[in-house]
Amino acid sequence: MDEWYLLKTRPRQEQRAVDNLSNQGFEPYCPWLKRKGRKPEPLFPGYVFLLFDEYCGDLPWGKVRSTRGVSHFVRFGLKMATISDDLVESIREREQGEEVVPIFKPGQEVTFTDEAYGGAFNNIQGIFLAEKGEDRCIILLNLLNSERKVEAALSEIRG
Repeated sequence: MDEWYLLKTRPRQEQRAVDNLSNQGFEPYCPWLKRKGRKPEPLFPGYVFLLFDEYCGDLPWGKVRSTRGVSHFVRFGLKMATISDDLVESIREREQGEEVVPIFKPGQEVTFTDEAYGGAFNNIQGIFLAEKGEDRCIILLNLLNSERKVEAALSEIRG
């Protein structure tokens, strides 16, 4: 049975690790997140999956670890972190899907929910400025005749 090992890459070198592992005859996989209007970014920043067929002999650990872009194998104690083939196939299927469309657009008016800042911002309106990472955003508020940028979770606002 094939096993996918989890590799930690050097910072922002996922593609370099994939290219160099592929050049050595390995089968690496790094899923990419495609967002409208942005360049693709790794779905799991700093990590790459590496397929290894256990019937082909021993995995050349040193060769993999010394590959440019690779930092080390991820371990839990003495056990190497592995991922099932089914999970990797599921990720691949989703990656082939449509581009992720942003929920909010810059300049859109939004309202804070009762979850925002412990309810203190409930129903306060602001202007959506930008996403900040996967689940955070920046909102422009006009409070006390002064504009302030605040950071919030995407789950704390509605359109």
